[in-house]
Amino acid sequence: MRNWAWVIVMTAGLQMNAWGQKVVSWDLLAVPYSTTPEGLYAPQFPSWLDSYKSQEVVLQGYLVPVDVATKQYALSRYAFSSCFFCGNAAPNTVVELVFKDQPDHLVTDQFVVVKGILVFNDDDPYRLFFIIQQAEFHG
Repeated sequence: MRNWAWVIVMTAGLQMNAWGQKVVSWDLLAVPYSTTPEGLYAPQFPSWLDSYKSQEVVLQGYLVPVDVATKQYALSRYAFSSCFFCGNAAPNTVVELVFKDQPDHLVTDQFVVVKGILVFNDDDPYRLFFIIQQAEFHG
């Protein structure tokens, strides 16, 4: 019975949509992290997340500006007033977006669904834990 419960728990976060992308939940991305002596965050990626590494995924959330002048945006689990950048959430609740084709106009706090390649950032403390490369709006 315990083995079945483990299988159910491990596959609950692994969903596929009709196009074959892995649908990722924010709970799945809630990886543990530590703080370095310099005050920076260091993610600790569990090995069970490896099946998502460099895979095309779909994630929904709120658009949050990182640097409007350079058109850098992140996807947040929470709206801007409650997100990591305002000090109201953890660093594992935002994902950096690197767009395939830069959209003309992005609206802060717009709820969107994004697809792209999920990259784990474990070596640059000045970037977010997760990066979605080749990001584009989905659905």
